[in-house]
Amino acid sequence: MPLTTTELKLKAQNAARIETRAKSIGIPSALLAALEKSKPNRSIPQEIFSPLFKTSQTVYKSLSNLVNPPSASLAWKAHEHGVPTGLFRLPLEIREQIYGLVIGQKTVLKIPENYHKLQPSRGRSNNGPTSLLQTCRQIYAEASLNIYTQNTFHFQNHDDFLAFAHAVNPVFLSRITCLTFDLNSILRVDGDPYQHQCPRFTVHWVDGVEPQWSHVWDIIAAMDNLIELKVFLQDPGFPKWERMQCLCLPEREILAPLRKVKRRLRIFEVDVPWVDTSSWVSLKSSQPVMEGAMFNLTRRGISPLPRIRA
Repeated sequence: MPLTTTELKLKAQNAARIETRAKSIGIPSALLAALEKSKPNRSIPQEIFSPLFKTSQTVYKSLSNLVNPPSASLAWKAHEHGVPTGLFRLPLEIREQIYGLVIGQKTVLKIPENYHKLQPSRGRSNNGPTSLLQTCRQIYAEASLNIYTQNTFHFQNHDDFLAFAHAVNPVFLSRITCLTFDLNSILRVDGDPYQHQCPRFTVHWVDGVEPQWSHVWDIIAAMDNLIELKVFLQDPGFPKWERMQCLCLPEREILAPLRKVKRRLRIFEVDVPWVDTSSWVSLKSSQPVMEGAMFNLTRRGISPLPRIRA
């Protein structure tokens, strides 16, 4: 249905607002637009962006002091104006090298799925090397960018990535260079196996996930500094069979959002749990899936088991 004149006007005003803000903070307007598009609505429940929701606990517990320093806390106020230290007598270039050695050692910052349940605070959290950022505001201002440019962020849930993307400063989000995903949260297996070349199951989206999966890739596609991206989809699970096990699933639909990444990255690898169906006559019309894709696809499948003759 065509947009009305009022809707078109509002859309143009919103685009202009996003463009102006993006220029003012020095990030791609496409990234701000993707974040705006993925705000909570019917397809993305408000709860996943709440610190009280279990799938975003890691963002708000293990990274809370990193992405949004608690300026109102007594611990932070004690260092608000810094403390006497010889570090600041060194040139900024030397300090930046020191920061890089401390917090930018290609560390994999894992964001585990469904982190902690709510519990009372036990004082300031210790984030390992990132605790350096809690010492004073000047160090935070000078060193915080190293976290995003020199480390890998590892996610086990698409909701956690969305919560993280909306929790951090978009300037920092745009500076991330390496992402990895190890996901078991987007697919489910349904139905009984049936005979057609080999036993297989039908795979569906987990309820309500399909639009969120698309939003994830809108954001990733707009992260201009990204150079390494690895995606590993876990086997959603199904019973064992004596013969080759295959999954009959809409591969094109699952991988379509990944094609939003239009530029070639240094590493862009996708590993999926189903077998290569490109030789199946019944699915020839849906091939080739990889034409024009910027990622390398590995269909690891299931190793066929030898049949036991009676």
